[in-house]
Amino acid sequence: MTNRTTDEQRLHGPGLTDVRMMKVAHSNFRRELGLSPAAVRRTAAGDRRRTAAVADHVELFLSLLHHHHTNEDDLLWEALLERVPHELAPLVHVMQSQHEQVAEQLDLAHQAVDTWRRTASGTDGEHVATVLDNLCTALFEHLHAEETHLLPIMARQLTAAEWEEFTEQGMSSIPKRKMVLGFGMMLYEGDPEVIDLELRKLPAPVRRLLPPLGRRAFRRYARRMHGTATPPRGVGLIA
Repeated sequence: MTNRTTDEQRLHGPGLTDVRMMKVAHSNFRRELGLSPAAVRRTAAGDRRRTAAVADHVELFLSLLHHHHTNEDDLLWEALLERVPHELAPLVHVMQSQHEQVAEQLDLAHQAVDTWRRTASGTDGEHVATVLDNLCTALFEHLHAEETHLLPIMARQLTAAEWEEFTEQGMSSIPKRKMVLGFGMMLYEGDPEVIDLELRKLPAPVRRLLPPLGRRAFRRYARRMHGTATPPRGVGLIA
């Protein structure tokens, strides 16, 4: 039995709430934020149109990440601390410290992007890229710790209704005009079985149309943002 199979069994199955959608969300944060410093550095100084497009991309994922962590704090931590304080005790300090580090880098990134958007200068662009590099270092460490230590506890302790509320809140942070693109992003790297479970919640016509539309939207977006319709998968994974 492979390690991957073992990990997946801990996140879903009989008696467990299926929390694998969290890993799908994490893959998008890893890839899109992990590739963003290069997108910033490819932007020529003075190219205001390209600067605005890349700044919009970065700001979108900074906002989604902030919303994701706020939802975790509001909807998950309190419930888990009440139910299994002894299991979480070794993790609380680490997770809180990591959240604080990520939050600090998020604030710095927002400030840097705002400045770069106004000036479109090469110097300010390089500062954005450096801040994003630092953010990704802190974020990837946190996501790895969360997936390794926290998700299995969530699978055992959260109810299906609580998890559904969390995922619905997460989806609500995606701008409506970007919903098809967002689904294409999940399809690109997400576990097909998990994606299929999400599709089953939708009306039949939407289930048929959404995957091809999403894939097409992501290919177009990836070409504009990353220079390829097939950006690297597995960005930011810690071996």
